[in-house]
This record gives sequence, C-alpha cells and structure tokens, in this order.
Amino acid sequence: MRSDLVKLALQLAVVNCILLICTLQAVESHAQPALSQSTLAWMQAVLDNWGKICRRDLRLPAEPLPWIIFYDESQAWHLKPEKRLLPSHELSTHSLRFAGKNYSLVRVAHQSGELWMPDRKPIAVDPAKPRAVAMLYDRERKPFFIAPLPTLFHRLAGQDQARNLDELFLGLAAHELTHTRHLVYAIAQINRLRAGYQLPENLDDNMIQEEFGANPEYKQLYDEERKLLSKAVLERDLDECRRTVEQALTVSRKRKERFFVRDKAGYSELEDIFLVLEGVAMWAQYRTARERAPAGEDWLKTLTTLSERTDAWSQEQGLGLFLLIDRLAPGWQRRFLAPDFPSPYRALREMIGRRPPR
Repeated sequence: MRSDLVKLALQLAVVNCILLICTLQAVESHAQPALSQSTLAWMQAVLDNWGKICRRDLRLPAEPLPWIIFYDESQAWHLKPEKRLLPSHELSTHSLRFAGKNYSLVRVAHQSGELWMPDRKPIAVDPAKPRAVAMLYDRERKPFFIAPLPTLFHRLAGQDQARNLDELFLGLAAHELTHTRHLVYAIAQINRLRAGYQLPENLDDNMIQEEFGANPEYKQLYDEERKLLSKAVLERDLDECRRTVEQALTVSRKRKERFFVRDKAGYSELEDIFLVLEGVAMWAQYRTARERAPAGEDWLKTLTTLSERTDAWSQEQGLGLFLLIDRLAPGWQRRFLAPDFPSPYRALREMIGRRPPR
C-alpha cells in the first residue's frame, strides 16, 4: 500500500512538472512573439547603415547609439533603453549588433493601441501613417528615435512595392538618426533665441512654410531663391556655381529683411537652425539613397527621386544648401555637427569669398 502511494505521488509530481513546463512555455510564447528573420535583417540594416553614415559621411564616432524604438501595430522593441524608465517590459531573446557590440531587444506591448515613449504622452499607432521621428527626453538632454517596422509600413502599398518601401524607410531612419546628433544642440540654440526674441510656444521645421506659404510676395522670393540654389547645384563650372550661389544669397537676404522683422525678427535665426537640422539630415538620406541606388543610376536621378518625396521647404532648401556646402567646403561636418553650429547662409558667404588660387 505504501509503495503504491509513493508511486502515485511520483507520477503526480511528474505530471505537475510537465504541466508547469508547458505553462511556462505557453507564457513565454505569448509574452515574446518572435520577430521574423526579414524584420530582424531590416532592423540590422538600419544600424549597419547608420554606422556607415557616421564614419564615412558625418565623420563622427558611431557611438553613442541613441535609444531606438522599433514598433509595429501591437508592440515595440527597444534597443539600448534606460530600463529604469520603461513601463512593464520583457527582455527578448533577439539582439542586434552595432559598433562591435551586441544589444538585446526589450519588448513593450502597446496599451490601447498606443506606443509608449520616454517623457512623452503615448501616441496612437496608425498603420496608414507610420511615423519615423527623433525626439528628446530627460529635460531635452538625450535623444531617442522611433521607427516603424516593415510589417507596419508594408501596408502602405502592394507587395510588389515592399522592397522600395524598405529602402525608403531605411533612408528615413538615416535622416532621423542624424537628428539625434543635432537636436540637443538645436534646442539649446532655440532656447537662447527665446531669451531675445518673441517666438511661438510650439515650434517645428514647417512653421515658416505654414505662416508665409500663402503670401504671394514671400512665395515669389522663396521660389526665386530655390531655383538659384538648384541651378548652382547643377552647375559644372565651379566659378559659375559660386556666382549663382551669390545671387541666391542676395535673394535670401532680401527675403529675410523684408519679412523677418518686428515680432518676426527671430525667425531669421530660427530658420537657419531648422535648415541646418533638415539640411544635414536630408544630405545623409541622400547619401543612403545614392549608395543603394541601382547600378549605373545617375546622381541627378537619385536626387530627383528623393526630392519628389518631400514638399517641406526646410527639407528642399536645406538639402540644396548642404549639397553646395559639401561641394564648396569639404570637411564642413565638424563645424556643423557642433554645439554652436553656424547659419548655412553665413557659411556659404564665407565659402564663396574664399576662392582657392587657380
């Protein structure tokens, strides 16, 4: 009898162990949905491309890597987060590699369809409008970046466009990651401007376009300046390029003196800050597009395709300015990726005034 009871107890213990293991496996499977290999490969491509942009184009150390939040419709995967700030989360078995180091991904499930972000209100995840954005946290002292995953942005078009969308969002990731190296400096400059000028409480890189876009006189001057910048970019002769830049600078000075006055006096420097932010980021995005363009594609075709993807003045104008700055002053990165980066217009005036001996 006693032997039978022992056997029964052992059998029950085995069954309980099996049930416990199955339960744990079920919980783990539910808590850690697997990322597909194609999704992980795209995430790794974002990091690989960013490391290359830093070293080759921005001429910066690849580190520090910012906090990156990859997300889809139901969850986010955090790379290099400050775990003390995270809501309920789970360490996943997935990892990515950057600058010779492995970083584990941390999963945070969306609550009520909203993406959690540090020091900010959660935002609704809209599959029709996936967002790639760089922002600041910790009292505007640290950057982070959110990036939609292919399972989300592939819904924007048919399956035949999946590869094109992968390339588009890879370029957008390079753009926004470039912002992570600039935003802290830009906010510091804007805060100094606030001390001396009347500025709107909420600022973004489109505010000047939104405020003056319907003004025919402003639009005429802006269009004239943009056409001259485009002409200078396309000009093969370096002296003629400089002369065209000089004409564009004359129009920009006229535009600023005419419209950025009185309560808008601070807009001139504010525009310069946004043009540096967007110009350098668009240049990094162009460099990504250029490297990954089809074999034999002309640089102008790559540039035209990129330009057609935006109607934001700050991005169009900023890209033109930095294509010219890169041509006229190689090595500009150290100056423009520093805390007190200058006005792109002032820098161009200096460049066309310093002509090398023939």
